Amino acid sequence: MSSRMRSAVRAVGHHLAGVRVRLTVVATVLLAVALACAAAIMLSVLHNSLLNSADAAAAARATQIAATVRTESLQGIDAETVAPSKDLDIIQVLDAAGRVRASSPSGRGGRVVDPVAVGAHETIDGAQIDGRGDEFRTTVVGVDSPAGPLTIAVGAAEGPINDVVITVAILFCAVFPIILLVLAFASYLFVGRVLRPVEGIRAQVAEMSSKDLSARVPESGAGDEISTLARTMNAMLDRLQLAREQQLRFVGDASHELRSPLMSIYGLLDLARTTGRPLDLATIDSIMLPEVSRLQAMVDDLLLLAKADERGIPVVMEDVDLDDIVAEAAHRTDTLSPITIRARVTPIRVSGDREKLSRAVRNVVDNAVRHAHSAVTMTMATTEDGMGQIVVSDDGPGIPAAERERIFDRFVRLDADRERSAGGSGLGLAIVSEIVRAHAGTVRAGEAPGGGAAITISVPTSASAE
Repeated sequence: MSSRMRSAVRAVGHHLAGVRVRLTVVATVLLAVALACAAAIMLSVLHNSLLNSADAAAAARATQIAATVRTESLQGIDAETVAPSKDLDIIQVLDAAGRVRASSPSGRGGRVVDPVAVGAHETIDGAQIDGRGDEFRTTVVGVDSPAGPLTIAVGAAEGPINDVVITVAILFCAVFPIILLVLAFASYLFVGRVLRPVEGIRAQVAEMSSKDLSARVPESGAGDEISTLARTMNAMLDRLQLAREQQLRFVGDASHELRSPLMSIYGLLDLARTTGRPLDLATIDSIMLPEVSRLQAMVDDLLLLAKADERGIPVVMEDVDLDDIVAEAAHRTDTLSPITIRARVTPIRVSGDREKLSRAVRNVVDNAVRHAHSAVTMTMATTEDGMGQIVVSDDGPGIPAAERERIFDRFVRLDADRERSAGGSGLGLAIVSEIVRAHAGTVRAGEAPGGGAAITISVPTSASAE
């Protein structure tokens, strides 16, 4: 594994630790907010419940006293009628002038409310007797009696109610931090347990080396996100291992192919240096220049394939007459080769890069000429799905069915003797495959009608491309 990848893996480890802390903090903060909201709601409900209970008790006593004074006037009120209870702290009966005519012991010394009209019924919060600091939640009722209009005031002290709410709030403040600490610790452990498989994946990847990518991270098979991550990581490792194997094979094959012309050139130069004789023109023309040309062509092919690996072969799309390309390739081959060339040209216009398509057709034809016994045939057609098709067939030994896909790989040669001088570098059909793929087309190998090999190139026509 490269140092950059190792640094990335270590960064992932630090990130996981940070994620664990951040998730714990976020969970704790959210829980604190939830507890604070719950506490506020509970305190509000408790306070309202106590007030409603006090109001209900006050209203019941006020109604009872009102019924008594309507019929019996003030003579019907005795000490028991105005006696306080567990829920009630002050009871007063006022006349129209505001004088206290009957009162509980806590209500003596001043009135808690002002007189109200007959029929009034209201609740006063924070009512106070003049000169005292106590506040009462007071229910006030105005009634008509034989002695004239009277006001009945029944109230509960607010201090005990507030004390209960404050006590509960203090309990919340004391207990909730403990709950938060316990849940924060539990969250930290839970998040660590959840992230443990991810850490296992990271540790497994960190132990891998660039020389051995065969190890795979464990998959739980649970079907959750972590299992999906493990499968994705293993798929990535499969691709990395395949890419490394292809890279090693590519470097090995390229070195092997480049060594042959370099050794030929080096051998001739070393011979000239040893003997002290300059190379003659015939040796230069027959050996050195062909080897240099072959070396240059191979380097160009390698650069083209390297560009294809990096970002695909760049193409300039335009309308191209495919029949012109086939005719030019047939004329060129017929001029340079003793092999008979038969070309049946059909007008077909495709959308593509003329220079790249010409190279692809030329590579296929050169490959066919190299393996043909006596003739190469080129035919053209338009398929039903709107593809322009070129079929190049030869009367050579053909391609075994098991090798028809592999011949488009790089440095693949089916020559048994591997004699470089008699064949190509094994890059021609690989370049054809890349060019055709860049044109959204296909290339395949098959068997010619009379035996031999048939290579079929299909690219979209201009009409289908639109």
